[in-house]
Amino acid sequence: MAFSGSDYSNLKFLFAIAAAVFAYVFYCAAKCGSRSPNMPPGPPTLPLLGNLTVMPRKRLHLKFSEWAKVYGDVFSLKVLNQTIIVINSPTLVRELIDKRSASTSNRPKSILADMITPHNMNMGTGHLANSTWKSMRKASAQLLSNENMRALGDYQRAEATQLMWELAHVPEDWFSHMRRYTTSFALGIIYGKRGPTLSSQDVADFMDVHPKFIHALEIGTMPPVDLFPVLTLVPERWASWKTIVKNIRHLHETLYDRLLTTVEKRIAAGRGTDVFLEQMIAKASVYGLDTREHLMHLGGVLLEGSDTCSAALQNAVYCLVNFPEVLKHAREEVDRVVGMDRAPNWDDIPKLPYTLAFIEECHRYRPVGPLGLPHSMVQDEIIDGILYPKDAVVFMNLWGMLHDERYFDRPDEFMPERFLKHPFGIKEGVEDDPARRPNMIFGGGRRVCPGISFAKSSLEINVANLVWGFNFEPSKDITGKEILPSLDDYTTGVTATPKPFPVKITPRSAQHQEIIDKQFFATSEVFSLYEQEIDQADKSFNQSKRDIM
Repeated sequence: MAFSGSDYSNLKFLFAIAAAVFAYVFYCAAKCGSRSPNMPPGPPTLPLLGNLTVMPRKRLHLKFSEWAKVYGDVFSLKVLNQTIIVINSPTLVRELIDKRSASTSNRPKSILADMITPHNMNMGTGHLANSTWKSMRKASAQLLSNENMRALGDYQRAEATQLMWELAHVPEDWFSHMRRYTTSFALGIIYGKRGPTLSSQDVADFMDVHPKFIHALEIGTMPPVDLFPVLTLVPERWASWKTIVKNIRHLHETLYDRLLTTVEKRIAAGRGTDVFLEQMIAKASVYGLDTREHLMHLGGVLLEGSDTCSAALQNAVYCLVNFPEVLKHAREEVDRVVGMDRAPNWDDIPKLPYTLAFIEECHRYRPVGPLGLPHSMVQDEIIDGILYPKDAVVFMNLWGMLHDERYFDRPDEFMPERFLKHPFGIKEGVEDDPARRPNMIFGGGRRVCPGISFAKSSLEINVANLVWGFNFEPSKDITGKEILPSLDDYTTGVTATPKPFPVKITPRSAQHQEIIDKQFFATSEVFSLYEQEIDQADKSFNQSKRDIM
């Protein structure tokens, strides 16, 4: 078959088009996995994949800290078309997260988080710092302010007293008792309905669903739908993860709706106690909480935020067990200030510098959020000639900053004394990073955790109680050999919370137990405000354990 000149011209044109398409696809593939010249340095990339093959699937903070020693205080990673930037110094936190908070106020978009809590209703994980987020943030600031937490001091100390009573009488469940404490205190101040026991419906339901929620958002536990959104098109019968996500959403909404309904019924019956959600219902229009859904999820996200406090308390127990000399020094201080005839109170806390240093060292040594919650760039920013591009995910490597050998003497050792010598624990003879500030573990910028006072006061009163009232020893195996809890056995997501491990907790003496029992008996008056709607099982517990002791 003969070809005419026009046929050859058409073929040449088609070949040119095909070559151009191939070149464009190749260019896009190469660009997809590569970093721009003005971006932070980082591990070498592969075409298309970028750093996907070397990206850790768990305990990111440890690998990030290794890379920081190679690439410096800021480095970048490419995972397919996603840019990840890790900052490793307080100065960069100040310059990028704090000073340019308008540019770093988003969270990374998460399809899973949006499926569980749609419409940007979760103040912690919601992608956008939009009007919904701002309304919830403004409202939560009122509840969690220093002034308001001081006003709630009697109730908080009463919950801490019950925690002591639980540890004295049912010490084998110590890990769960600490979750009950934080959950019940949060339930009380948000909804006006506390949870007296581990089996209280609201406590039990929250302690069931919240770990499922956190686990679902951990890297590697679900299909990578954010990298491959096409996976969302797979029918649920072939995508079991969709069933899991749907169940978590149902459990969340069932719990938060029930709690809000309790508040609404209390108001309707004229039995209001002026707790947080009662105030928010009355002031909904002022705060821009336009729908019942806003109120439901506002209460829910505040309850969710309480759980990191129990993790910090659990860490503190492990440190008391692993470092008996530290416990000895803290006890000498508490006994000198408080004495043996009563438990600690709020006035004692400022007089316990070593105990407060112990808390700071717990935060430094094993931070519950070693990378904080990631930020997402709203727009391009350039700092010292380095590009932080729009939509890049930004991690604050708090672990790296708190274990930086440039500033901390023997950072892998537990030494509360470092905080007696320097407010930030910095080693002698070293000029600290000038941007280091208190409470950096709570994040920064517009997304800084609003619960600083909640966590700070909870840790201070409870750690003082623990040191004053109890002995802490390792558990023993069947041969009688002591088994120390591992301080490296924690969950592997962005939040690194300790895993349960048996330890031996006993009251220091019969006198200490008697004081704890009497103080627990005296909580009835304080608790009564928060126990109007508790069920019969909880009432029976109160009558048998508290009211007729």
